[in-house]
Order: sequence, then C-alpha cells, then structure tokens
Amino acid sequence: MKILLLEDEIPASKRMVSLLKELEPTWEIVNILDEVSAAEIWLKNNPTPDLIFMDIHLADGHSFALFDKINIQSPVIFATAFDQYAVNAFKVNGLDYLLKPISKEELQRSINRFKDFAKPKEFNYAIISSLLEKKQKTYKERFVFKSGEQLNFVRIPEIAFFTSSSSYSFVVTKSGNRYLLDQTMDHIQDSLDPALFFRINRKQIVSLDCITKISAHFNSRLKLELNPSESEDVIVSRNRVTDFKEWLDR
Repeated sequence: MKILLLEDEIPASKRMVSLLKELEPTWEIVNILDEVSAAEIWLKNNPTPDLIFMDIHLADGHSFALFDKINIQSPVIFATAFDQYAVNAFKVNGLDYLLKPISKEELQRSINRFKDFAKPKEFNYAIISSLLEKKQKTYKERFVFKSGEQLNFVRIPEIAFFTSSSSYSFVVTKSGNRYLLDQTMDHIQDSLDPALFFRINRKQIVSLDCITKISAHFNSRLKLELNPSESEDVIVSRNRVTDFKEWLDR
C-alpha cells in the first residue's frame, strides 16, 4: 500500500509516520511533502498513491488548491487543527476528516474506513442469476384446455380473467366463454406476464383490460366490476391492495 503524506509541521509529520508504522507496518510512505506546489509536481510525475494523508494548511497555501490544478484519483484523509474546512473536504475526495492532535484510535478508525472503501466488492451471484432469469423469462402465449375429446386453446389477448372454484381453475375469455384448465392458480400466476395480469386474491387473477370499475370496499379492500361480469363480488384482498394500486399506476 503506497501512502503519500502532505504535512508542513515536522512534529505532526513525525507523529503520523510513527502511528502508521505501528498500525500498518506493511504500508509504504512514498513521500512526505510540505507544499502545494511540490505535491502538484510529485503527483503529476509519479504513480497514483493508494491513499493520501493531507493537512489543509501547507507551507505555501491551502491544499484544496491541488484539486483545482490536477485530477486527484486517490482517496484522501484530511488532517488539520481547524474544523471549519470539513464541508470542503468532503466535496473533494475526502474519505475522513481528523482533527489534530490525532489519536491512535481516531487514525485506526480512518484506516478501517479506507479499507472498507478500497475492499473489492463481492458479486452476489444469486442476485445476478435471479436478475438474468427475470430478464430471460418468457411468459405463456396461450392456454390449452380440453373440450370433449378435443384439445383447444385460448390466446392471452383473448383472456379476461382466471378464477377458481372447488379446487378447479377456469379461464374466462373477453367474449364470456369459460374453460376448465388443468393447472393450479399458483402455476397460472407464475406463467403470466405480471404487467398484464394481477392476482387480486387467492381465487382470482384479472387482466387490466377486463376491469371496468374500482370501488372502495369495507375493511380497506377494493371491489372490482369486470367485463364479462362475475356472479359473485370480485374483491381485492386487503393485503394486496397496495400492490394492486402500484400495478395500476405503472
């Protein structure tokens, strides 16, 4: 780990070197500079350090002037006897702001913050895999049903809603036809495009096109009128009302 120290006070410089050697003996202090002009020249002509400890008051001016002269890529831990520059410090590459005299404990906390900042971020492959799966997932284009001894199908654009009764699942078309499906409601829900269909309760999945009216219902629920209509009330469960409203508002 390559460290650059910008400090114009010799006692403060010696103390920082001593603390760093104690806390991080493997770190290399590549240079100690006491002027803005000298730091500018050094940074332009040397490899980028991993971390810079920077006093704000240097021998020839404020170290903030460096950020106007060159593009500093390194994270910076500021060290100063004055607290009025904290806001400016965090507007640039400031990772932390230490007030002199710097204690060993405070410096250790700053070093820990730098290590967290510099630590390679681990990929969460489970999340990535899930995102890829969602991106690549395809949805059903039609549902097959049995009609007597024949098989037939209904296309997604023709479907108004799905409903279940006595452990049977049905698809209802926009023209009012109702067909028995050999699938559970959970399986049906998983195969549908969620942008087009919403499961409003345990027994019903509706398409956006079939909703003709939405009314408030008791116990914080919603009542829907569908086309084609259902003989029983069509109610959005209370625990699904918020998600249903977000689905409508997409």
